[in-house]
Amino acid sequence: MNMLAKIAWRNVWRNKGRSLVVIGSIVVGIWALIFMVGFMNGFTVSYINGAIQHEISHIQIHHPDFKKDYKIQFTISNGLSLAKGISQEPEIKAVSPRSIATGMVSSPRKAQGVHIYGILPEMEKNVTHHDSLLSEGTYFGSNLKNPIVIGMELAEELKVEVNNKVVLTFQDEENNLVAGAFRVAGLLETTSPSINKGTAYIKMEDLNRLAGIGQGIHEIALFLSDPEQEPIVMDKLKSNHPNLLIESWRTLAPELELFLSMTDSFLWVLFGIIMVALIFGIINSMLMAVLERYRELGMLMAIGMNKWRVYVMIVIETIFLSLVGGPFGVALGWLTMNWLGRDGIDLSAYSEGLREFGYSSILYPSIEVPTYLYVAIGVILTALIGALYPAFKAIQLDPAKALHMV
Repeated sequence: MNMLAKIAWRNVWRNKGRSLVVIGSIVVGIWALIFMVGFMNGFTVSYINGAIQHEISHIQIHHPDFKKDYKIQFTISNGLSLAKGISQEPEIKAVSPRSIATGMVSSPRKAQGVHIYGILPEMEKNVTHHDSLLSEGTYFGSNLKNPIVIGMELAEELKVEVNNKVVLTFQDEENNLVAGAFRVAGLLETTSPSINKGTAYIKMEDLNRLAGIGQGIHEIALFLSDPEQEPIVMDKLKSNHPNLLIESWRTLAPELELFLSMTDSFLWVLFGIIMVALIFGIINSMLMAVLERYRELGMLMAIGMNKWRVYVMIVIETIFLSLVGGPFGVALGWLTMNWLGRDGIDLSAYSEGLREFGYSSILYPSIEVPTYLYVAIGVILTALIGALYPAFKAIQLDPAKALHMV
């Protein structure tokens, strides 16, 4: 076997041009695969992280009946105290209690339905980071009376600007319609269509005063230090608070889980397509190598090398080509991912369209370390499969005829 390996290695470099073409195709194929996987992962991470960081958070807590009809009277018992207690847990990075109402926002020109969130701005910004997403105005930092923060698209729909007045109308605890005038303090521009078009943020004290619910809250949003700790935190919260509705982002937004699974499936399909393309490239190159060496292979068989050894020699040559090209392709892909993961890809030219679907205009491709191992193994298997037919073709030749070929 050692002798066969030595002969195969020499055969690889006897025709350097052909070998370099095969190695180059392997390098480009691996790089393209890693880049596409990283690109798709970047889109997936951008979409899911955007939804978690700016909208739903990792975990939400509600009164068990609140989400059935979003009635304002279903508040969490001792909600503020509960939120303060939960914030002391080591796995929790930030907590934001919220009071919620569904109603209308109107300007002198138009009215539209919205979800109204009463928040504590200093706590809320640590969960949703909205203070970093302002396109105009301030995040409740002005001295305006009854400030409100809304999405840029909602402001355009209402035809209002910063410092303009809007009116919120919703039902109070006794199902009476109440209304309050608010001044636009800031305009948000997020990756969430629902926030941009249909959400209004006001101070909790203002909403609770109008709704007549005192210190009541409807929702506690939790942002975790480590997302991997989510199952542990969920189990602990459910055990400690069995009478509350506690949901993770996977339950709150099942479309994100579906999107994640669909992306994983697509990546495997992409992996298969590129590997099949590599297989055909290797088959083509190795068949050419076999046809060019018909006389040589016939001579080897005539002097006593059996067909099995010829078969194994061709296979080993192909594996050597993959072992040379594979590491270069993986290294090139790794360098590309590090560079793009640091600087990102600027897609601001398509920002309007991306924002409609919840994506950021700066994409940061990323790839998990085990994926590099899967790619390396896949290339070796691909080379092995691609070598089978050329090797089989080699052992079909007739040594007597092969010796007379020019």
